Amino acid sequence: MGDPLLLLHGNGEDHQIFKHQLSHFSKDFQVIALDTRGHGRSDHGKGVLTFQKIAQDILAVLQYFNLSTVNIMGFSDGGNLALYFGSHYPEKVAKLIVVGANYKVNGLKKDSLAEVKKDYVLLTILGSFHLKAARKRQIIDLMWHQLDLSSADLTAIEAPTLIVAGEDDVIEESHTGRIHELITNSELVIVPKASHFLMVEKYEEFNQFATAFLLKDSLSQ
Repeated sequence: MGDPLLLLHGNGEDHQIFKHQLSHFSKDFQVIALDTRGHGRSDHGKGVLTFQKIAQDILAVLQYFNLSTVNIMGFSDGGNLALYFGSHYPEKVAKLIVVGANYKVNGLKKDSLAEVKKDYVLLTILGSFHLKAARKRQIIDLMWHQLDLSSADLTAIEAPTLIVAGEDDVIEESHTGRIHELITNSELVIVPKASHFLMVEKYEEFNQFATAFLLKDSLSQ
């Protein structure tokens, strides 16, 4: 069946963002496609939505499948979550692939940052009257106040890490480069002529080099 591979989608999405990856990676890996709290078919649950709480959910998933370690592929906010999990639970991660990730909110380009701020302010107002808007605000907050990893957090990541971004990503290229610098055992790939959604636009290219990275020195080869 191969080594386990956990897929973490982006903010406001669900596991279907990996539609071009699911069948491909299932050939070599035990794929676990998670809908995180408040997304897809997963309930929001009680209390405030935090990276810590979602990380606890991931630990519960690993326990359910009796997995001591896991490979993680995270896209966008899922990549941010993967960085958080890899830094706080390094013993649980075999390899990391983070796509279009940022560890600080100011890693976003100005236009994208302005969009996130606008949505957050609007949902803060609407959230006073509507529970659905209040919960959506918490989801957006994962990209805003909740996203505050430190340089020390990234240097704590021990797993071999593949950092991927599009040439025309919403993340500043210098910020992506900084993630690469801080994670000692990391590789960096900037995909030409691709946006933030490179896994959809350039899925054949992405799937090929991501698979090669995961299978390198794998016990399941």
